[in-house]
Amino acid sequence: MPAGLHSRERWHVAAAFALGFLAFLPYPAIPAGNNSAIQFGTLLTLLLLVPVALTPWKGKPFYVALVLLVPLAVSAAKVAVTGQAGLDVSLKTLLMWALPLLTLLPAQLYAPRYLMPILTGIALAALLHVAVGCWQEYVFLNGGELPLLSLYVNPSFLSVEMQARDMVRYEQRPFGLFPEPSAMSSSLAPWVLLWTAELCGLIRFPARPARWQRWLFTTATVGSLLLIISSRSGHAMITLAVVVLFGALWLKKARATPRNFLATLAVFGVVLPLAIGLTVLALGDRVAGATGTNESWVDRSYSLVVGLRMWLGTDLPTVIFGMGIGQSGPAISARAGLEAVWSVLLGYLYESGVIGGIALAWVGASVWRAWRASRMSLVFAAIFVVWLVGVTVTTSYNQLLPIWLALGLFTVWPAVFPAVDAGQPRARATPPADESAPSSPNSGPDRRDGVNGLTLTPWGRGLR
Repeated sequence: MPAGLHSRERWHVAAAFALGFLAFLPYPAIPAGNNSAIQFGTLLTLLLLVPVALTPWKGKPFYVALVLLVPLAVSAAKVAVTGQAGLDVSLKTLLMWALPLLTLLPAQLYAPRYLMPILTGIALAALLHVAVGCWQEYVFLNGGELPLLSLYVNPSFLSVEMQARDMVRYEQRPFGLFPEPSAMSSSLAPWVLLWTAELCGLIRFPARPARWQRWLFTTATVGSLLLIISSRSGHAMITLAVVVLFGALWLKKARATPRNFLATLAVFGVVLPLAIGLTVLALGDRVAGATGTNESWVDRSYSLVVGLRMWLGTDLPTVIFGMGIGQSGPAISARAGLEAVWSVLLGYLYESGVIGGIALAWVGASVWRAWRASRMSLVFAAIFVVWLVGVTVTTSYNQLLPIWLALGLFTVWPAVFPAVDAGQPRARATPPADESAPSSPNSGPDRRDGVNGLTLTPWGRGLR
């Protein structure tokens, strides 16, 4: 940690780094009952609510988490008032929704000021997942037991221990320290694209990465993208499509220099064809078998359709207030033999009803305002679409903290990346000082900004 930072700044830098690192480690967790657990990232989130509470909320999007929580509380109240069975499940599920959603608050507080420590923590966690994924691939090819099985302790997710044998013998899809491949892809993809956009010069981080951070981000980007592709998640296709888009934007604005020529030759002549080829090979068998009755894609889409029918095909109170939080799983299991509605977004909508839909529209409007404030940045839109696909049709685990960390970044995007024309490098800019919150970083290591003798470092702003 830079010596130039005073103790208060060091605490904020360490907190931001830990937030990025621990949010990407759903395992291990502290069991809290038979079907829930508290992640270490959640414990840190609860601690970081203190600086959030001490920060003026005016002009900040801290309300997003509360807007999403209100319909869930109303849905639980509907279960209680109507005498619907499963009230205990609703109350437990409400808590398991509330804890991950709280991650939005420290993400919104720290992203504009300490993005670099957050990204550094995420990159280290991503490399850990890549290393575990490589180990898993080795086991898949050579036989044996799934590695680190004792670490997968989190009743919030489907038991990895119970599925370990099938994962090794039949599925053979690496997923790192996540509950399954789709959860891994949905969590990592937005951040892979953020690093890719910066590497292509389409955005500029508020603080210039140190050389070791540059290598860290590059390695995490390549490794995570390969892990997503080798996992054979359908999410890999849209992720790779955006990577190609960012590469094309870089090529469009790149100067005609020998260095850029060699980079273009390497990227478009070797890297991208290899990545596309691996994606086609990895997903080929899943696409070919998509018509099978046991194919996960078919089951996933069917769960969304059945969930919609159960929500809209009942009485008016259910349409307005939803099926009841935590009630869609048992209902769809009884009706269609499926485990759940496999979508975070649609599961939220079915269980909270029209009121939940209004809350989603409100949050969507907040993201829309952030996008307009960024002058409708193409980078923002592309990464958000990949994130949206992840929470809509790729994963159903609302307990994944990375998806809420990403949503927090989207809501404060203009404060992190100064608005310029889409596809162009972003100029450095210093956000207005806020004495009640952590100080803002700026570009360039070890530079003075002329404000109270503060020094700018790759971590943030501190005192000499």
